[in-house]
Amino acid sequence: MQQRGDMNPKRTRRADTVPVHSLYGEPTAHVVDFLHIERIRSRSELFDWLIDPHKHPGLAQVMLVLDGAVHVSLDETTRDLPAPAVITTPPGVVHSFDFVYESAGFVITVADDRLETMAMGRWIRERLFVNGLTLALDTGDAVVPRLRVLCEELFREHEAVDTGRVPIMESIVLVILTILARKVDTIDALSVRRRPHDRFREFRAAVEDHYADHWPLGRYADLLHMSESSLNRVCRAVAGVTAFEIVQGRLELEARRRLIYTAVPVHRLATELGFVDPSYFSRFFRRRTGTTPNEFRRFHQPM
Repeated sequence: MQQRGDMNPKRTRRADTVPVHSLYGEPTAHVVDFLHIERIRSRSELFDWLIDPHKHPGLAQVMLVLDGAVHVSLDETTRDLPAPAVITTPPGVVHSFDFVYESAGFVITVADDRLETMAMGRWIRERLFVNGLTLALDTGDAVVPRLRVLCEELFREHEAVDTGRVPIMESIVLVILTILARKVDTIDALSVRRRPHDRFREFRAAVEDHYADHWPLGRYADLLHMSESSLNRVCRAVAGVTAFEIVQGRLELEARRRLIYTAVPVHRLATELGFVDPSYFSRFFRRRTGTTPNEFRRFHQPM
């Protein structure tokens, strides 16, 4: 059996474009009612424990790694995580996993529109699904055995055909997500004052919804019931940059993602990202990255 130290984070079978899946390897898979749960090994073992870059439109995922280790990639961020660990993937984020052989745990997939209607759904989304989350847990953390038991129970209900199966699953998922969101809150509280961080989360969630609409900062400030100067103070306190830089950075990230993982022509990509003039998009991208969109795409093409 391959040991943790033998994990090779450079393994890849990257395609020319990033695949879009419902569940990995199953473009038309059905997420029963609103969620799906499976053991890590049930899918990963089929692909030699290597899950290539892909994304899930309209689906949010939580991975709980209970044994083993994983090299995870979320957009352009990579990290090695030994168990126990939690990884969350928002809808549309490109992600991949390279597991140590025989790793164990669970993957929970939740329909994004159903998450919105769940109790505490907005609070949960702001803590777990605004950006991808990689969270290393201590082996002695009390939440680990709780999560293990809850996931086992959720798995049993998902596989059963008993009366009341759907509301029971929804209740268990809500408990799992709430425990994880609480954990994030606890970690945040140790590193930064709560109020600025909460406001920053709200801003990031709004940016995620509207970055391609090219909203002026005043519109974001109005949405959050605060002034532009207050919004900038929050961003500087939490992230060390201005609110404008947060918006521009998100737009740049999406441009990089689509240039790398799709074959959409640059002029059409510019339109999809809200630029009325492709040449302005090219100037924006060159100013941010030091290279043109076409040069960036050629550099990141597989050899």
